[in-house]
Amino acid sequence: MRAKITWRSGEAGVVVTCDDELRQALADVERDAAREPLIAEVTLDGGDSLSIGLGREVSVLSYVAASGNPPYFSSQGSSRVRDGKGVVFYYYGHWSEFPASAAVPIEDAVQAVRYFCRYGGLSPQLQWVEV
Repeated sequence: MRAKITWRSGEAGVVVTCDDELRQALADVERDAAREPLIAEVTLDGGDSLSIGLGREVSVLSYVAASGNPPYFSSQGSSRVRDGKGVVFYYYGHWSEFPASAAVPIEDAVQAVRYFCRYGGLSPQLQWVEV
């Protein structure tokens, strides 16, 4: 496992090489997100990235391949998770709203990030939709 986690503009981020480091980095992001819900990007050495929303009771995930070209994927949750309301996170200086259908339980999102770091792909435990 080797990934870089970034969540603040102008900062280099944190490189993680094992599950314990990943857990610690996500805990650091969660502390920042307690003040303002935010998006963190997890980028593998090959360039693929998975963004995760932190600081709320639900999360959203967005996947972009190293090429930067489509297809792009977003988590697909149940709109029941948010009662049809969108979810907003701070993303590098801007508020970004995501549809209620993208919201997944935070625990599932964190597990998806762990899977991504370990196996380099999207977790089969979640549903994904091309956006």
